[in-house]
Amino acid sequence: MSSEWNLLDEVAAGRLALPVALSLLLPVQEAMAAGGEYGLFEKKAAALTHPVIMASLFVATGYAGYLGWQWRTVRTVGDEISELKKQLPAKNEEGVVPPAPELESQIEALSATRKELVAGNYREKHYNFGNLLLSLGVLTSVAGGMNTYLRVGKLFPGPHLFAGVGITVLWALAAALVPYMQKGNTAARNAHIALNSVNLALFAWQIPTGWEITQKVWAGVSW
Repeated sequence: MSSEWNLLDEVAAGRLALPVALSLLLPVQEAMAAGGEYGLFEKKAAALTHPVIMASLFVATGYAGYLGWQWRTVRTVGDEISELKKQLPAKNEEGVVPPAPELESQIEALSATRKELVAGNYREKHYNFGNLLLSLGVLTSVAGGMNTYLRVGKLFPGPHLFAGVGITVLWALAAALVPYMQKGNTAARNAHIALNSVNLALFAWQIPTGWEITQKVWAGVSW
């Protein structure tokens, strides 16, 4: 009998854990939830969790872009140095290399810049930050749709939902290019930058609709 009750307790706990987790992670498409069966997790504190997470992800997206651009600069500066070295004069008939102070000065300055950028460890920071952004972003996006459906029994097609889907897809596409980028594929690197730039723009574009929903939550959901 005891084992049966333990099993029932575990099942009940599992049924509660899912809505609890989802309520913490996602969007509120309407100010009021449908039936109130999830109690505190339909209150204002839980409902405002999504806007806070998404605001953080917006800032995180911009910061990840900065880290990626710094790492890109490490590579481009290295290419510039290589090109300048090719322009250095060759040895003359006497076996002496003619001085080229201007080129040497440029090479020295770029080398110092590259050394400073390499010390910033931007490659690893960008990779780690991108992984965190991808995992938390996709989880929040998917959990959001599930949370809305569980609360009100339907989704709400509109700019905010469509933008959220687009952002999630762009995250996935950009991440899928990483293996090719690691092999030095320039097209993949350019596509990665383009996809993430569009992502950031789309993220910024949907902020007004998210703010509108947040205002409804603040006005219509009790603590």
